[in-house]
Amino acid sequence: MDTVPEAAAGLDLRARARGEVVLLSPAGRLDLTTYVGLRDGLLKHVAEQPAAVVVVLGPALEVGSDTLAGVFGAVWLRCCRWPGVPVVLVATTDRHRRLLSRTGLRRFLPCHDRLSTALADVGVPPPRRRDQAVLPTDVDPSDLARDFTRRTCQTWGGLHEVTARAVLLSAELVAIARRTASRATTMELRVERTARQLTVAVRYTDAKPGRRTRGPDLTRLHRLATACGCTPTLNRGDIVWAAVALPDPR
Repeated sequence: MDTVPEAAAGLDLRARARGEVVLLSPAGRLDLTTYVGLRDGLLKHVAEQPAAVVVVLGPALEVGSDTLAGVFGAVWLRCCRWPGVPVVLVATTDRHRRLLSRTGLRRFLPCHDRLSTALADVGVPPPRRRDQAVLPTDVDPSDLARDFTRRTCQTWGGLHEVTARAVLLSAELVAIARRTASRATTMELRVERTARQLTVAVRYTDAKPGRRTRGPDLTRLHRLATACGCTPTLNRGDIVWAAVALPDPR
């Protein structure tokens, strides 16, 4: 089923599923007034962690300048560390193909002229291990987050060198979520392992829309994590996350 979330005034972002891949088709004019809305709309779909996000640049999209096309590179930079979801561009018109060539986006993102070749190129996502838990809101969830993260790392094994940091990060992420959202928020803790990193993330809703002028303070996360960030979700919440690089097994 197609959905059309509002990316920004004057620009729509139509989404449809193709298996585990999300196809996004921006329509309207990309300019200074719609840049942030499109960027955040793309990031929200990436945060849902599909197998890949394929952005179809068709006749309905007008790009105001080559500089503004950098929005796709900005999204890639925000998501390449986490959640690591591939972002693929499909230029279906000659003007969009020329745009991708002029801006150098082809050096950073996979770019195709046809949707069929883009879908064939997505391939199989890298293996991941993930466990998650919903944290109750009637008690302080910090201790529960620490215990869950510690037990998960011990169950998976081979994470002794990073377990202590992951446990500290889980409590800090919960604290950020509680400061940012209302006390009635729903929080979900995720612990995820890939070949190169361990990620801890907290997803929360009821994020006081309209009350914040800037994102949450991630200063303490920067001191503990290899990379961290905050990503909006489709249900008007956020995912705050932190990644720790795993030692090279060689």
